Amino acid sequence: MGNSIFAKALKARITALSLVLMTLLWGCEKEVVDVATTTDVNMLGYFEKNANQFSSLIKILEKTEVAGFLAAYGSYTMFAPTNEAIDIFLKEKGATSVDQLDAEEMKRIIRLHLLEDTIPTSTFTDGKLPKITMLGQYVITGAEVENGASRTRVNRQANVIQANIRVGNGIIHTIDRVLQPASKTVAQMLESNPEYSIFTAALKATGLFNQLNTTGAGIWYTVLGQKNSVYQKMGISNYNALKAKYSHTGNPADKSDSLYLNMAYHILNDSKYLADLVTATSHVTLAPQEVITSKLKGEQVLINEDIFNGVLEKGALVDRKASDNTATNGVLHDVTENYQIKKRNPVRVYFDVADQPEIRILPQFRRQGSPNVVFPVGSFKDIYFEGSNSPTISYVTGADANAGYAYNDYLLVRMSDNVARLVEFTTPSLVKGRYKVWIAFRQIGNTAPLQVYFNNQVLPRTIDMKLFYPGGVERELLAQGIKHYLADNPGNSHARLAGTITVETTGRHKIKFVGLANTNGVHRLDMIQFIPEDQDQLYPKIKRDGTLVYE
Repeated sequence: MGNSIFAKALKARITALSLVLMTLLWGCEKEVVDVATTTDVNMLGYFEKNANQFSSLIKILEKTEVAGFLAAYGSYTMFAPTNEAIDIFLKEKGATSVDQLDAEEMKRIIRLHLLEDTIPTSTFTDGKLPKITMLGQYVITGAEVENGASRTRVNRQANVIQANIRVGNGIIHTIDRVLQPASKTVAQMLESNPEYSIFTAALKATGLFNQLNTTGAGIWYTVLGQKNSVYQKMGISNYNALKAKYSHTGNPADKSDSLYLNMAYHILNDSKYLADLVTATSHVTLAPQEVITSKLKGEQVLINEDIFNGVLEKGALVDRKASDNTATNGVLHDVTENYQIKKRNPVRVYFDVADQPEIRILPQFRRQGSPNVVFPVGSFKDIYFEGSNSPTISYVTGADANAGYAYNDYLLVRMSDNVARLVEFTTPSLVKGRYKVWIAFRQIGNTAPLQVYFNNQVLPRTIDMKLFYPGGVERELLAQGIKHYLADNPGNSHARLAGTITVETTGRHKIKFVGLANTNGVHRLDMIQFIPEDQDQLYPKIKRDGTLVYE
C-alpha cells in the first residue's frame, strides 16, 4: 500500500519535477506549541537555514535521496525530528552517526514522516490524520497533559515542539522523537501482549489468528480486542473456560461454531481507526451477515449501543487511549466490556456518495472552495458508470459556507441516454430488513429524470432533480415523499423518496441510476439515505459538517 500511495504522489508531480524525480528511489488547557511562519522557498531550504536544529535530518534526506524531492514544488506536511531526536534514535540503534544507518530502513521511516497535503495543527483530531503517509500507514495525534500543559502527541511516540512552520511547499511540524513504522501484524501485536492471552488463544483455536497474521496488497483487518480483565469479570479465567462457555460444537475451528462466530464478530475486513468507526453507523464483521454498530457519545466510543423497541441496550466502551494501534496489516482497538452477536434490527445509513476511497486521499477532500476534480470511467472501485461521449464524474466542494450539501461536497454527473447511461454505487453495509430510500440532491434545471434500481430491482418513483422543494408543513410533505434532509441552510437541496426496499442479507449492495432522457443538464447528487421503514423518516437531519440533529 505504501508504494502505491507514494507512486500516486509522484505521478501527480511528474511534469513539474521530472529533472528532480529522476534521482529518486521511491516511486482541558489550551495546547502549548510554538507556531512559526517563514519565507523560505521550500522544506529543504528551511532545514538548511536552520542546520543547528536539522543537520542530522538533512544527512538522512540526502542518504535516502529525498532531499531533492523536498526542494521541489509540492504540497506536503512533514513531521521533522530535530538533531536531539535523531541522536536518541541513533543511541537506540547502537549507532554513532547517520552514516551507519541502513538506507532502506531510513527510506521507510522518512516516508512515515511525510504526507502529501498541508495539514495544520488546527485540523488535528484525537485520532488519525485525514491523509495517509507516503509509507501507507496512518499517523495518529492526540493531546496529552504534561507538567500542567497540553502537548500534541504523534503516534504516541513524539511531541510536537514547534508547529505550523509554513514554507513554499507545505507545512513543517518539529518533533522531539523519530517516528517508528509499525512492524507487527495485528496477530503479532495481540500475541506479544500477555493481557490479551485468552483472546489470542481463542483466535488460534479458531484459525483466525493465521488470517490476522497475513500481509499483502489489499489485506487489512480491524480487531476489537478484549483483555483478560474483561473475561475475568465474566468469571472466565482462561481459554478453556471461554471455550466451555461459547463453543457449542466443541470444535472452535468449525465456522458454524459459536466461539468461532464470537471471535469473528470482533474482526472487520478493513483497516478502520476510531475516526472511521464513528463516522459510519454499522460495520460488517467476519461473522457472516453480522454487523456491529458504533457511535460517539460525548467523548465515548461505544460498540453496539442501540435503542430497540424503546429500550436502550448499553454498548461496550472502547478504551480510546489504548486503541488506534497501527499494525502492518490493520489496526487494533481495545474494548473494555464484552460484546457478542445478537439479533440485529435494521439501522439507518446516511450514505455520502462523495466519500469514496479515491476521493478521500485528495487534498481537496471536504475542503470548501477547492477546485473540482474530474474522474473518467474506471476511476472508482465502488462506482461503476458507462455511456457515450466520454462520461465523467466530478467531485465538487461547496463554494461558500452557505452551500447546501452534507460535508460541503457532492458528485456532479450528467446522467442521460447520450452521456452517462447508468451510474451504479456500491452501498455501505446495510442490515437485512425493510428500508425507505431517499435521494438527496441540489435542484438544477434542464436535467433528465432518473430511474432508481436497488440490486437491479426497479424502485417505483423516478427522481427529477429539476423540481424545487415546494415549501409547506414538513410532515405533510414527508407523506408525499419530499423532505429537507439538511438541518442548517438547505437552500435548494432536498430529498425525494425513491421507494421501499427489502435487504435480504446484511452487507453491501448496489444502487443504480439510469437517465431517462437526452438532455444537456447535469445531476448534483449529495447523499442516499436508507432509513428503516418503521423509524422516523425526517429526523435526525444532518448538518453540513456531518453532525446529526435530532428533533
